[in-house]
Amino acid sequence: MSASGTAPVTLVGGIGLPWLRDLDFGTQWIRRVERLAWPAGVVLEDLSYAGHRVLHRLQELDPAKVVLVSSFPRGSDPPGTVRRYQLDLTPPDGAEVHERLTEAVGGVIDLDHTLAIVRYWNGFPADTVVIEVEPGDEAFGLGFTDEVELAVETVLELVRREVAPAPAPTGAVS
Repeated sequence: MSASGTAPVTLVGGIGLPWLRDLDFGTQWIRRVERLAWPAGVVLEDLSYAGHRVLHRLQELDPAKVVLVSSFPRGSDPPGTVRRYQLDLTPPDGAEVHERLTEAVGGVIDLDHTLAIVRYWNGFPADTVVIEVEPGDEAFGLGFTDEVELAVETVLELVRREVAPAPAPTGAVS
């Protein structure tokens, strides 16, 4: 139970760039999986909006865990590569956040903007995981490249592991 007396929430958030093929992975992935059965307390949400609004949403939900799903071009792996990492919660410097907020006002939405803004105000819980896919095509259009399409099920398996309830302890407690 959380401090408020309610069951802890795990937020699975997708971040995508609409109509930009593989960069829309987070949004489209959430749409594909939101009708599946999920454990109690798991909230799936499209977080494809400005980073400061994501911060406010996290403050509303007060999740115990966050799993972010997105596609972001790092340029270090082939298209379709899935990366999973525990988020380093170290806040970026104020100049970077100022730049990111300025861009957000102009409509820029992406994973790195959201991470910088929310980390700056300590909005993520300690247990925050990012699962991202290396895009192949960032052009205007619908649908994923074949490589990114193949990553959909892999991401689902990784997210399922992240949100699985902890196994009950075995043995008697005295």
